Amino acid sequence: MFHPLKNSMLASVPALLLLHSTALAAPAQPHQHDHTQHGSVQQSQVARQSPVQQLSAANQQAAVYTCSMHPHVRSENPNDRCPICGMALIPVTPDQAENHSAGLSPGELRLSPRAYALLQPELTPVRRQRAEGSMALVGMLAADQSRLKTISAWSSGRIDRFYLSSSGVDVKAGQPMVEIFNPDLIVIQQELVQAKQLGTARGSSLAADSTLAAARRRLRLLGVPAVQIESILQTETLQDTVTISAPVSGRVLQKLVNEGAYVSAGQPLFTVLELDKVWLELEAFEHQLAAIYPGQALSVELLALPGEQLQAEVLLLEPVVDANRRTVRVRALLDNPEGRLKPGMLARARLLTSLDDALLIPVSAVLQTGKRALVYVQRAADTPTFAGREITLGRRFNGQYQVLSGLEEGELVVTKGAFRLDSELQIRGLPSMMAPDGVSADPHAAHLPDKSPVQSNVKSQVKKTVKTTTQQPAQDDFRLTAAAEAALLAAYQQAYLALTVDDLAGWQQAMAVFWQQVAAIAWPDNFPGIVRALNAGADNLQQVTSLAEARQQFYRHNLGLLRLAELGVLAAGWYQAYCPMARAGEGAAWLQPQAELLNPYFGPAMLRCGDIQHRFDPKEQNHAGH
Repeated sequence: MFHPLKNSMLASVPALLLLHSTALAAPAQPHQHDHTQHGSVQQSQVARQSPVQQLSAANQQAAVYTCSMHPHVRSENPNDRCPICGMALIPVTPDQAENHSAGLSPGELRLSPRAYALLQPELTPVRRQRAEGSMALVGMLAADQSRLKTISAWSSGRIDRFYLSSSGVDVKAGQPMVEIFNPDLIVIQQELVQAKQLGTARGSSLAADSTLAAARRRLRLLGVPAVQIESILQTETLQDTVTISAPVSGRVLQKLVNEGAYVSAGQPLFTVLELDKVWLELEAFEHQLAAIYPGQALSVELLALPGEQLQAEVLLLEPVVDANRRTVRVRALLDNPEGRLKPGMLARARLLTSLDDALLIPVSAVLQTGKRALVYVQRAADTPTFAGREITLGRRFNGQYQVLSGLEEGELVVTKGAFRLDSELQIRGLPSMMAPDGVSADPHAAHLPDKSPVQSNVKSQVKKTVKTTTQQPAQDDFRLTAAAEAALLAAYQQAYLALTVDDLAGWQQAMAVFWQQVAAIAWPDNFPGIVRALNAGADNLQQVTSLAEARQQFYRHNLGLLRLAELGVLAAGWYQAYCPMARAGEGAAWLQPQAELLNPYFGPAMLRCGDIQHRFDPKEQNHAGH
């Protein structure tokens, strides 16, 4: 049944909801004569008007009409309806219509002075200047491999004594480390002492001096230090071992031989690491490499030294990217005169970055979604007209972005209020952050049918509800007689049409006949889920007192009917329609005989809301069970 009062209320509610949207519209061009003396009085009168009075005034002034659900729809005929959802059109004030007719390009929005004052956007000019920032990296200390020394045997012999108990101890330069027994030492020392004695007895001679120098040289080649050679000359006491001392200060990393072992000339005995300097190895991701270069200053914090800042410089960037971690190793050098820094310590570093000539905007001006970056630019300093601009971003510097393309120096970008501007553009169906082409203004845009004949979400909804049916195949030989199918679908069609006009009594009468036809059919045993769906509410028909209850039962009935249509049992040539807004936004599908969509969930309020998704082809149904 048609209720004028109810329909007028349904038409007015969306209009009231749009008042907030129209508040952001641009004002109509003022008359040339002065209204300033009456401005405050007029504003107070408008403020005292009720929403209904404001809507009535807007209706009287409107030359363009739009749909509250699809704001991009425009018409000059107030009696037209939305071609998408069938709702009555509401007036667009001349202020709002100006955006549509004033020659503004898509994506531009002009604000009225009142809307501009309410929005209070903050504008910042695009500047070209030196940019400074910092970058945080993490890593750990490592041994400086250039300071790793290997101590070897100068000559063959036997290890007589170790001065070090184990590896891992610290040594000083010149500290004795090991004594090696070598019998050749006795012979060479005897030659050294004899040469000295010969020179003392006969005075200095060329032969004595040559013999003495040769003996010294042979002892040095065996690893005897000069101090030990001078001691032998002075005391004329022969020694049968060579003492090997640490050439540098550091830490013994490895002890490679044991006491009593025989070694050959050149055999490694120890490895010693100098720790007066250590490496800092940091990890940088690929997108950070452009800002890192050798010689760059950085400050370092160690977990072992809280509150202490160490200074260093970048030595090099390794030329290979780690395939697993997708990072590049960055190396710096740290001084360690006191030996407090130890390889393996965790570290945090902050690199100072800069760019001499960069085009910069505040971070708050950028709206990002995926790879897209959008800013809103005021078209002129004296005009509250804003346009979205897609830009390419570079590096980030302490609250600022480098702009590679899309903006010019001096342009004004919105740094506060950009989200509100973008929301208004989305409401109007204009290009915005989430919809570059403006298509998101249509709430059905995300629900249009794809390549498959039936949307996957509808199929899953039906199959999830009628589980018993989906788990068991239909019987190949089950078919409804033509008379039974015609009677069942005729009763369903009457119930469906009754809901499209909000006729609760008509739906009840049709459903009484529908359930009689369902009961008259001998359903196969493997259809219990479908039969339960078709009989939903059959025992309490007279207790259904609202259209909302009737439409909830209609939803369950269609779960069974749609499954029968998919299995090829009935409804050959009928259509499957879908509305994403039905059932409080959960969406619902239904069968209808005609190609023109009539929405049973909203009735006259939104009669055209939804999409035709699929036609059940008789040829497909002939093979549905095979």
